[in-house]
Amino acid sequence: MSHTAPSGPSSSGQREPHDLNWLGTTVYVGGTMLRAAANAVEATAERVSQVAAASRTAFERELDPNIEEARVLAEYPDREKAPQDSQG
Repeated sequence: MSHTAPSGPSSSGQREPHDLNWLGTTVYVGGTMLRAAANAVEATAERVSQVAAASRTAFERELDPNIEEARVLAEYPDREKAPQDSQG
């Protein structure tokens, strides 16, 4: 006598959320929220890693002796003393 597994959607062990009892629904919602939180943490970690790499690259670029230092051409502490552009 041979036994075969029933075919159909219930054979995989997965159920639709609306077919679950209150405990199953709670576990399903909790798992979904945990997955969303994990995805958010992973995305944040990836972004922090990208920013850190870009910061390091920029820092190392500034150590290049061939790059000239910035110079202040003019400084105006008050807006009234700044030269006015002639618009006309």
